[in-house]
Amino acid sequence: MWQRKQTIFLICSIIAIAICLFEPVAVANASAGLGEEHLLMNLGLQNSGNIDFMPVWPLFVLATVVGVLSTIGIFLFHSRKLQMKVCTYAMIADILWYVYYIILFVQSELEMNIRFAACLPLVSCIFLWLAKKGIKADDDLVKSMDRIR
Repeated sequence: MWQRKQTIFLICSIIAIAICLFEPVAVANASAGLGEEHLLMNLGLQNSGNIDFMPVWPLFVLATVVGVLSTIGIFLFHSRKLQMKVCTYAMIADILWYVYYIILFVQSELEMNIRFAACLPLVSCIFLWLAKKGIKADDDLVKSMDRIR
């Protein structure tokens, strides 16, 4: 299980999304009249006054879904078809994370700046794609060994 390259890609995907969960993905600037910078985390807006006026919990849910699906994908090495489907669903959740992230920027009245952690779901999606490609290669290899020559 651990010697397959797609397992390493899935672990890297888990690490990237875990870092994204705990790092700020944007900063609301003080020029918007708030008096200080506020960090947009995956679970909410972090500040000293506990102002929570942006519904950002879907970012947390989607990032958690990606992490859980990637973890499940590691242990589905006996069922390559299901493992590929799990990778596909995790990539879709990564894309939906970006869709909601863009919606937050468009609907926000604040001046927001993107932070480094906002690129980590893309990194996770790339690792998931590489894992799916490796799983497909394994599946093709097994199918070629099953043919009668």
